[in-house]
Amino acid sequence: MERRRFLTAAATAATAGALAAAPAARAGTTAVPRAESYDAVVYGATLAGIMAALRLSRRGYTTCVLEPTNHIGGVVSGGLVKTDIPNTIGALAGLTRTSFFDAIGAHYGVGSPAQYRFEPKVARLIARRLLDEAGAVIRKNQRINGPADLTLNGRRIESVRSSAGWVTARFFIDASYEGDLMAAAGVPYHVGRESSATYDESYAGFRPNSVLRRGLFNPNTGYPVGPVPTGAEGDADEKVQAYNFRGVLTQAADRLPFPRPEGYDPADYTHLRSLLEYRGITGMTQMVGTTAAIPGGKHQTNQGLFIGYDLPGASWEYPDGSWARREEIIAQQARWHQGMQYWLANDPSLPESFRADTATWGLPADEFTDSPHGAGFPHQLYIREGRRMKGAHVLTQHDLFAPNNTKSTSVACWQYGLDCHTVQLYPDGTRYLIGEGSLTGEEGNVLVDLYQIPAESLFPSSGSIDNLTVPICFSASHVAYLSPRMEPNYGMLGEAAGELAAQSIARNQPVQSYRYADLAASLEEFGSVLAT
Repeated sequence: MERRRFLTAAATAATAGALAAAPAARAGTTAVPRAESYDAVVYGATLAGIMAALRLSRRGYTTCVLEPTNHIGGVVSGGLVKTDIPNTIGALAGLTRTSFFDAIGAHYGVGSPAQYRFEPKVARLIARRLLDEAGAVIRKNQRINGPADLTLNGRRIESVRSSAGWVTARFFIDASYEGDLMAAAGVPYHVGRESSATYDESYAGFRPNSVLRRGLFNPNTGYPVGPVPTGAEGDADEKVQAYNFRGVLTQAADRLPFPRPEGYDPADYTHLRSLLEYRGITGMTQMVGTTAAIPGGKHQTNQGLFIGYDLPGASWEYPDGSWARREEIIAQQARWHQGMQYWLANDPSLPESFRADTATWGLPADEFTDSPHGAGFPHQLYIREGRRMKGAHVLTQHDLFAPNNTKSTSVACWQYGLDCHTVQLYPDGTRYLIGEGSLTGEEGNVLVDLYQIPAESLFPSSGSIDNLTVPICFSASHVAYLSPRMEPNYGMLGEAAGELAAQSIARNQPVQSYRYADLAASLEEFGSVLAT
C-alpha cells in the first residue's frame, strides 16, 4: 500500500492537533522564527548521516545534524559491532571505508586494514570525531512529529523545526531509520511486503511455504503473536521483520549483573527450557561462543545457537507509529531482551550448573553508560526495516541478479544475500512456525549477484520534493531491501546522498536534474567504487 500519511490512527491527540495545523505550515508562507540557516540539514546522526555531512564539508558546505535520540552513530555505536560486510569486500569503499572502518582499525593499532569488529564506545568516538571534522552543528533529541514540523514552498522543503527554533537550509537529507522527514514532506513510501504481482518478484509477499519449522516444543512467549495469516502465497501485507537489540556481554571482573526488568514474568520464557534441552545447551558460555567476539574481551549478542532476542510481531506498528507508540515498542523490546538474560541467569527451573555458568557473564561497565535502559545495555533498537521511499527508481528483486544488476547511474556496489528475519510467530496445532514470511531467518540466505545501486533510488520522483535525498529509507521493494539494508552500505549511500546535495546546491537545481558524469567523478575522487 502506498502511503503519504505520517502517523497511524493510534497517534496521540497532541500529534493529531499538529497534523491538523499542517496546511498552514506546509504552505511556506507562515511567519515563523528562524534561528539559523545552513546549506544542508541532515536528519539522523547515523553512519549514513555522518557520511553525508562529511561529503558536504568536503565541498565547502555547512550542515546542521538533527538527531532524534540522545546518541550519535546510530546502531553502529548502539551494539551492531560485528559489521555485515559485502560478499565482495572491494565493494565497501569511499569515505565509509577510509574515514570510519579504517579509523577504527587505526584506533586498535592494526593500521590500514579496516576493522569490522569493534567496541560500541570506539564507534561512538569515531562518529563524533567525523562530525567534528565535518564542522557539523549537532542537536540531539530533535524529533519530527509530522508535517507541522516542516515548511514547504512548492516542491521544496524550506525549514524544519528544532528545539532552538526553525532551521532553514537549501537541501535536506533524511538519514534516519524512521524516514520521518521524508514522510512529513509528503513523499510517497511503502511499509510491509508488496504482493508478488506488484513488481513480479518471486520472493515477495506472504510466503507460507518458506516457513522454518522448529517443532518439539511449545514457545509460550506470553506476547501476542497476532492473527494467524490466512492469505494466499504472494499476498501483500503491512508487516515488517523482527527488530532486536544488539547487546554486548563480558566476563570482566567489573561486569554488571543482568537486571531484572520491571514487569518481568518468567512465564514469558518457559519455551526456552525445552529448546535448551532439545539443543543440549549447558550454559551461556556455549551460546556466546557462537556469537561474534569483539575487542576488549567482549561478545556481541545476536542468535547464539539460534536462541536470539528477536521479538517478531512487536515491530509492525513501529514504522508509521507516533513517537509515543515507538517508545512503547522500544521499551517492550528492552524488557524482552533483559528478561531473557535475567531468566537464563536466575530461573530455578534451570540446572544450577547452567545458572552458575550464566552468572559468569554480565553487561560491560564501560559501554552504554548513559543508556535510557540502564548502564551496559544498548540505547539503540535495531530497526531492520521500516518505511521505504517510492522514489525515481524502485530497486526490486530483479535489480540484484544478472543481467539487471548493472546500472548506468551507479553510486555504489553491494552484494549480500536476501536476509529477512522472522516476521511472525504463530501456532499450528501443537507447534509454532518460526520464520513465517522469512526468506532465510538465520539458516542461510538467498545469494545475489554483485549489483549496482542507481542514484535514482536516493531521491523522490520528478514532481515531488526536489531538495531531498534519502540514504536509509531509500527506494526499494521489501525483497530488494533485504540485501542492501546493512550499515556499511547505508554509509556509502549517505556519501552519495551528500554529494547529490552538494551538486544540487552548487547548481541551484532540483536533485532530479543532477549530471551523472559529475556525480561519478566526485564520488570516485574520494574512493567510491561504482563498478567492480
